[in-house]
Amino acid sequence: MKKLSLYVFLVLMICNVGYPKEPTFDIKDMNKNIIEHGWKIEKSSMTKLKNVPLEIYTLTNGNWILKCQILHTHEVLQTFCMTP
Repeated sequence: MKKLSLYVFLVLMICNVGYPKEPTFDIKDMNKNIIEHGWKIEKSSMTKLKNVPLEIYTLTNGNWILKCQILHTHEVLQTFCMTP
């Protein structure tokens, strides 16, 4: 009986480890995501959105992906980050 309870306990411990938590991120601050939350830049690209420059950054944290867009308007940078 002791062995059976030990096996059940071990199986439950192993099953609990299989679900990682979703990493945290800031929706409006890409630098904070990199410095404080541990995201790393995987790649970046530049495009236009109605004649306004737009940078798209792909950040990774383990197996998680975060997409950040930086819109360059008249002396203002607008940032928006989201998980796909």
